[in-house]
Amino acid sequence: MFRTHAILLLPLLVACAKTTSPESGGAQAVGSQAADPSGSTISETALADEGLIQQSVDFDGNGKAEIINFYQVRTDGSRQLVRKQVDMNRDGKVDVKTALNERGEIAREDIDGDYDGTFEWVDHYQDGVRMITEYDTDGDGKPNVFKYYVKDGSGKVYLDRKERDENSDGKIDLWEKFDATGAVTITGRDKDGDGNMDERIE
Repeated sequence: MFRTHAILLLPLLVACAKTTSPESGGAQAVGSQAADPSGSTISETALADEGLIQQSVDFDGNGKAEIINFYQVRTDGSRQLVRKQVDMNRDGKVDVKTALNERGEIAREDIDGDYDGTFEWVDHYQDGVRMITEYDTDGDGKPNVFKYYVKDGSGKVYLDRKERDENSDGKIDLWEKFDATGAVTITGRDKDGDGNMDERIE
């Protein structure tokens, strides 16, 4: 599944970008562009309307950035990464959008899993931990599957429950409750389409 590839490839791309990030000693002046022998280019632009610095990283030198970082300049002159966009398949379109909080932790991530230009998968994070996932399986532009995670006393995060809108009417039809091992412990179903659980199996 694409998400697996995203998890595997994104750290690699991010690591490459970090080698030239402003905070790692590879800063470029805003409005400038630099290249290295491999053909990679890095350019920076000031976004006055947002008060951010946009850093574009083009690994293969084809004029299309594979990674775009958005930095906020702190009062001490250092930079805080607040957003990131990644083109996973290098087709010129953004496939992963990541928003970070003030501590540099992921707050939200939008993923286009089939490279069609639509972000059908969204992960929501709390304190850098994924707590909610929602995704669109029928292509109508609205999420119809929802996953909710919990963090136990030992710090382990696991899927707590899953909800699905099977007929795309905007109401949940199927509920599943999980234990810490991933086993389903309760299943519920709405049979008459009123949004309420009519059947519960434990």
